[in-house]
Amino acid sequence: MKHVKELLQSRIEEVDDPIQRVLLRDVLVDVFGELLKYSEERFSGLEEKLDGELCDPSERYYIYTGICRKDGLDETSRCLFRMQEGEKWEEGILGTLFLECDYPTIRQCLQRMYQAKVETDKGEYVTTVSLRYCSAYLETLERLYHQFLANQKQWHTINCPFLYKMLDIVNIGDVIPEDAAVQKIEIAFGELSGFVRNDLELIWNIQEDLYKTSVEVEAAGKTSVFAHRILLPDADAGYLAVPENEDGFTVIHLDGALSVRTEKEAYKKMKLERIARMTEGKDYTALLFPIQSNQRVMRHADRQALCQPCFLWTRGEIERFLSSYEVFEEFEFVDICENPSAEAERIDMNPFIKTHSFLQKKRKMAVILHAKDGADIFRYEKMFFLVSELQLCTEEYEWTGILK
Repeated sequence: MKHVKELLQSRIEEVDDPIQRVLLRDVLVDVFGELLKYSEERFSGLEEKLDGELCDPSERYYIYTGICRKDGLDETSRCLFRMQEGEKWEEGILGTLFLECDYPTIRQCLQRMYQAKVETDKGEYVTTVSLRYCSAYLETLERLYHQFLANQKQWHTINCPFLYKMLDIVNIGDVIPEDAAVQKIEIAFGELSGFVRNDLELIWNIQEDLYKTSVEVEAAGKTSVFAHRILLPDADAGYLAVPENEDGFTVIHLDGALSVRTEKEAYKKMKLERIARMTEGKDYTALLFPIQSNQRVMRHADRQALCQPCFLWTRGEIERFLSSYEVFEEFEFVDICENPSAEAERIDMNPFIKTHSFLQKKRKMAVILHAKDGADIFRYEKMFFLVSELQLCTEEYEWTGILK
């Protein structure tokens, strides 16, 4: 109400007679002051109503990720669970480690080979190994991406900087028998030995479970389908249907239930992915670093922007878009530039996403940010999470990120 006080004061100062000034002040404060206050309260209520009607469609599908020791997970937690690894079908993987270094250092490690002593149930061997991003966790992320698409839910890049510190140990030599069980690995990392951890695992707020269904047969054109109705026990959580052995299925999200139509068979129980709402104070997992998420703070302008196409991405529009994400608070927006140099640090946060465009050649653009904490080892991964989200909205540009 500061501006209201200044407005009234300016009107009073225009009157010279002291008695009239006193009377005018009383009238303005009692009548027009209350009227302005009433108008602001009504306008604020209307704005809150509009914000409620234009809610964020991804509100129940925010993904929270973290990392902890294998024995540090709160088994009674309703929010955080182990990230289930995909099937390790590739041979030559000796194990997985966590390298507590920033992205440029890890990038150098991925291009090198190391000598390693491996203890197995068949004896000790000296071999050569290399590192790469953990394929099992990447497979899990790719599977979740396809589940979002199959459930007709918009995909948002997962802010999981810890994922790109989890590295597979790949055996390059051929001295270790294929059927040997690895018991211990010692790798000559040199000055990086103090940053290696092999007792950590990724966690997130997604849990897979079986849910009872009620099934009916419905007509669909010239064929019939099985319509499954699944009551959802947690009204605050998001759900994704994962029916097995179904190449194509249809999901309808109802209020408190899911309707899943399949063609091959009827399921008495169906597998669902439950995305739990993160509740602080109800989880006692011993996190090694602060938990990360892809949550957005949807302001009124952001909700309005969801309903309108954007044909021109200006500097201000990009800053507005990025600032809606909570993780952007750890950066300062510097600028955008066209045709960035080839030396800019890059990482593909969505290696499984295939995009198509009618444009034969995309304009190359870069977002220039400044990390408030220059010692944060996850600053590059957090930046490229923001860039990946921006890339999903702009098919005509090819974005990258630069830290200053």
